[in-house]
Amino acid sequence: MNLIRYRFNTMAGETPGGEWKWRVILEKDHKFEEVLVKRLIVNVVSFSKEDDMPVVGRKYHMACYGRFRVEEGVGIIDPAN
Repeated sequence: MNLIRYRFNTMAGETPGGEWKWRVILEKDHKFEEVLVKRLIVNVVSFSKEDDMPVVGRKYHMACYGRFRVEEGVGIIDPAN
């Protein structure tokens, strides 16, 4: 089960229609993948996390463990079981 980080996309206004409000950061094998979503539904316990991210520096996230999926631009985080 990998850590999932998420935060508000401060650059949402520069996305198509200004709709992509959430930035979800997935980490696998010490590499990061970033996914933008319009809405985010979190169905697991979350906690705050301070991270030094490559390129962008220090960021403050909410974080959790679970399974992430996207349906029609909506990100959903469910328990991993």
